[in-house]
Amino acid sequence: MLTVKSYRLGARILSVNSFLLLVTTMDSLRHFPLGTSFLDSPHAVVASLPTMADVIGYEEHEPRVVKAMASGYPRFVVHAYVARLIYYYLKQEALVGRAAVLIPSQRAACDLVEHFEEAVEILEVEPALYMVHLDGSDENLADRLRKFVQHVGCGISSRQAEDLLIQYRQLERRFKEISFEGHARTEIESRLAEQIDCCEKDVLVCASGMNAFYAGYRAVREFQRSRGRKCWLQLGWLYLDSGVILQKFLGHDETLEVCYDVSDTDAILEKICAYGERLAAVVVEFPSNPSNRICELQWISEAVRKQGGVMIVDPTIASVYNVDALPCADLLVTSLTKYAAIEGDVMIGALALNSESPFYNDLVLSVSSFHVAPYRRDLERLAYEMQSASDVIAQMNANADRLCQFLKRHSAVERVYCASCTGHNMKGVAKGDGPVGAVISIELKGSMEKFYDTMRCMKGPSFGTRYTLLCPFLYLAHYDLVTTGEGRAFLSKVGLDPELIRISVGSEPYESIEAVFVEALDALLVN
Repeated sequence: MLTVKSYRLGARILSVNSFLLLVTTMDSLRHFPLGTSFLDSPHAVVASLPTMADVIGYEEHEPRVVKAMASGYPRFVVHAYVARLIYYYLKQEALVGRAAVLIPSQRAACDLVEHFEEAVEILEVEPALYMVHLDGSDENLADRLRKFVQHVGCGISSRQAEDLLIQYRQLERRFKEISFEGHARTEIESRLAEQIDCCEKDVLVCASGMNAFYAGYRAVREFQRSRGRKCWLQLGWLYLDSGVILQKFLGHDETLEVCYDVSDTDAILEKICAYGERLAAVVVEFPSNPSNRICELQWISEAVRKQGGVMIVDPTIASVYNVDALPCADLLVTSLTKYAAIEGDVMIGALALNSESPFYNDLVLSVSSFHVAPYRRDLERLAYEMQSASDVIAQMNANADRLCQFLKRHSAVERVYCASCTGHNMKGVAKGDGPVGAVISIELKGSMEKFYDTMRCMKGPSFGTRYTLLCPFLYLAHYDLVTTGEGRAFLSKVGLDPELIRISVGSEPYESIEAVFVEALDALLVN
């Protein structure tokens, strides 16, 4: 089991968990230079984008920003260790100049090859580790290669790359971090099953949240196609890559319809009934990312099941720690990078099957054939972090609830979106009567750029970390939309403000969190 050290501060003796929380609290509400990661780990999933000029530079691949971003959100930024390992293999195989990705799954590597019509080659460089490579002179083709790995969430972990670089003497030593010393997968499955309220055998841990979504999607699609069901329905705004999978990976004979207004329950129910035996699946985030919108999940789920469709629910934005969504789902998918991995340094996800679902036996074996298993060290790190996650998340929830009330009162804030404020739609799904999740999104009356640049906290993608985190969501996830008139018009039509700011509230002392928001919001009131 975990070896617990202690640290003495004056007359207080702190456990390692309390000590790390104290360090995080003392150090997280400040300005972070461009490219700085937090925590100070090579495996951190967030790297600082401190100003809107940096955000735009990141999206437009400005050299000064690219050079500073040695790491970042792993599905979007090729980690420095992964890049070094790819170059090592290309050099060993006399393939320098080729574009390549590393995938720790034969099934996923073969899926990638089948996805391309162009010449793509696959090479097993280590047992169960595959390098897929193609002509590197065609930048569009190389970008498509990387995008497939991004969408499917099937790339190699930075920790696995680190271990292989050490094995090949390309890296001197492993980064020191505290990990769980028992059977990590069992520990994680047990804790997840308790949170989701299912059996451990019905939980499958995946290499990322997107890989959990992809594995679930593939299993449902394969099953429903065999029944002649080819109509998919998306409710509300889905996270970027989830939406891309539905838009680009369905076949030409399959359809996808999107209902962006999740509040119009009658229209949704009518549409579901109209599909009849053509309905394959309904996909929804509960709540939605980034605007925390909530549908009538229970009513919609009943209608989907009556039509023989599969209900896929993603509760990531609030997490399985805060909502009990499995009874309304046939298949639940979630990112564990958020909330469970409270330090923000593990890329990992999970899916869970509802044993009461009429499709349980049809999906239970299929989902595992499409998933990519996490690397051993990522499991060990996550299992360690999950030991204190519940307590930390409770503090994050409480802080978010108080900050939400403060933001509603501040004259520089136009609108606040919070899952806890959605009323009756959360009844029967939220766990308890307390606040639901740590994510709040806001629209401002003044300059979003001025607010963003002034804020003293970590800024970048992801959420659900023990430290407060700010994200100009649509600039990072949908830059193509916010930079064109047509794109902005579309966002307006579906009720999304391009200047929306997503806040992930941390576990720091609440007074310290409010103070940095007062500073940044009051700056908008100064002429």
